[in-house]
Amino acid sequence: MIRVDIDAGATQLVLVTDDDGLLHQAGFGSGVVGEPLAFPPILYPVAYPTYGQEVNREHALRITHADGATTTRLRAVDATEEPVDGGVLHRIELVDRAAPVTVTLCLRTWPAYDLLEQWVEIDAEQPVTVHRAMAAGLAFGGQAPHLTHWGGGWAGEWTETTEPLTSGTKTVASSGAVRPSLMRPAVFLYAPDGPATETEGPVLAATLLWGGDVRVDAEVALHGLSRLLIGHQDVGSEVVVDHFESPHAAFVWSDHGIGPTSRALHRFAREQVLRDGTGIRATVVNTWEAVGFNLDQASLMAQVDRAAELGTELFLLDDGWFGTSYPRNDDTQGLGDWAVDRSKLPDGLGPLIDHTLDRGLRFGLWVEPEMVNPRSELYEAHPDWVVHEPGRQRREERSQLALDLCIPEAREFTVDVITKVLADHPGISYLKWDANRDLTEAGTAAIERARATWDVMAEVARRHPDVGLMACASGGGRSDLGTLRYFHELWTSDNTDPVDRVRIQWGASHLLPASALGAHVTRWGQRPVAFGCAVAMSGRFGFDLDLTALDSDEWATCLQAVEDYHQIRDVVQQGDLYRLVSPVGSSHGAWAYLLGDRAIVFAFALDDTEMPPGPIELPFEVLDLTDRTPGRAGEVRPSIDGRTLLWPTAPSPSALV
Repeated sequence: MIRVDIDAGATQLVLVTDDDGLLHQAGFGSGVVGEPLAFPPILYPVAYPTYGQEVNREHALRITHADGATTTRLRAVDATEEPVDGGVLHRIELVDRAAPVTVTLCLRTWPAYDLLEQWVEIDAEQPVTVHRAMAAGLAFGGQAPHLTHWGGGWAGEWTETTEPLTSGTKTVASSGAVRPSLMRPAVFLYAPDGPATETEGPVLAATLLWGGDVRVDAEVALHGLSRLLIGHQDVGSEVVVDHFESPHAAFVWSDHGIGPTSRALHRFAREQVLRDGTGIRATVVNTWEAVGFNLDQASLMAQVDRAAELGTELFLLDDGWFGTSYPRNDDTQGLGDWAVDRSKLPDGLGPLIDHTLDRGLRFGLWVEPEMVNPRSELYEAHPDWVVHEPGRQRREERSQLALDLCIPEAREFTVDVITKVLADHPGISYLKWDANRDLTEAGTAAIERARATWDVMAEVARRHPDVGLMACASGGGRSDLGTLRYFHELWTSDNTDPVDRVRIQWGASHLLPASALGAHVTRWGQRPVAFGCAVAMSGRFGFDLDLTALDSDEWATCLQAVEDYHQIRDVVQQGDLYRLVSPVGSSHGAWAYLLGDRAIVFAFALDDTEMPPGPIELPFEVLDLTDRTPGRAGEVRPSIDGRTLLWPTAPSPSALV
């Protein structure tokens, strides 16, 4: 018998073989490593089910062999382990009983984060067709599992759903490839008496470290055995290969509710994923909501001057700065022609960059390097570089097409575009990397496209290690922990209405630390500027409005917000998050950040139709509370015992910190 005990801190897994070599999952959760088996191995669930093996259940692996056979039967022949930085890499070798195919389960522990990373590798003597290769398929007992997952498209990212699982399979999957925002990582809530809370109940947080589409199958069999299969979306991803590596999944287990899983994922993201993840993020002023495509040097310099007076640190010039034969006056043309539009900026970007640097700010620029408008010089020269099928109509979205980065020339062009922009303008130290359409055409396999895109991102990061990068894909379409290894932060959502943003940022916080969540004050929703400041201060703070049009009260509010944020942003960006009151399905939300002996509490009343709930219960004691938030709507006082706060009392929407 082969037995493998995998210890990733609170997340543990035990795998064993039966007498026939079939691999079973003998334990998962906390405290299972080293425990004796309660039953013979054959009575435990199959660890990695294959097509046709359990005919009435979902499968993790389906391949068509070189001889046309469609079923795979695996037996374990070897298990190895080796130390890796901060953990152990386990490799369990499984071979097909008839075909010359090896499937290796790879499990990498990150005990400092209670995190287990898993993927599979397939090797064949002759090419096989890989239809499905899920990263993992974990089994659970019990009778009443719940699944929490997040969906939503543009302006509705991180829309939360929690539902009980009944007999059968619940599938949550994304589409769009470039910006798979339909589905974000799943949290599997296994709780016999209902969904877990922030502090109570057993929880598995599961996410895929992948820049393409994701699929999660949550299955409940009639006899009560549950299984969570997670991997890339296999529809449209079939490949014929002799070697294949699946995307990687990550799991965090908690016996004490949802909160510990998020804090572990945040630490993992800051320390192992994000570029300079433990650094402090700059406060940003972006131009999009202020001026749109209507750029001119004088008005932009006026915005820079106000940004400097405000105390912000980075000025970001958004869309509209480029285009020669096809000037970028709207979104119908110009993408692909990355030369400055001299009709808007006669002397180029140089004077604006110099002015920004002279005022003590960094300069950033918007780019969308993977895309092209049919109305562009690039498309006229290289119509074959876009994703398409010969003889089929090319589907435009937002008047643009996607470059096929599996084509070497297109991939090289995309990298060189960014290199040239930065070489021509050495004062640029930040790029907002956007992608504003889905990618649903057939042709090159979707999984290969995602990896080709990562190759481009990796090369840009390698060439320009000192340039900050923000991931944007019509908002928060690229918020996975695979793609973010090449970026410093992401644009959470184009929806910046602070009422909506409270719920969006609440959802995103289940996976992502505040330092990664770009949050700006805008005019969306026509909310009070003070309220917008308070919500944005709970993420990576910034502004996206016309600074020259603020009235005196709004200006004073923004000045105070920047001053306050710069005193608390280390706690917000690097502290441990505690979600206190959920805004999902309610008109109130609250969360706190704790760093050392300093804590920041954000509480939001989103309208005036509901009475506030009871006092806000804190997971730590408040010794001294100073209310400095410009969005303050009422008094905030710790109770006698220092563990509760009172809600705002003024008309809503309101916020306090």
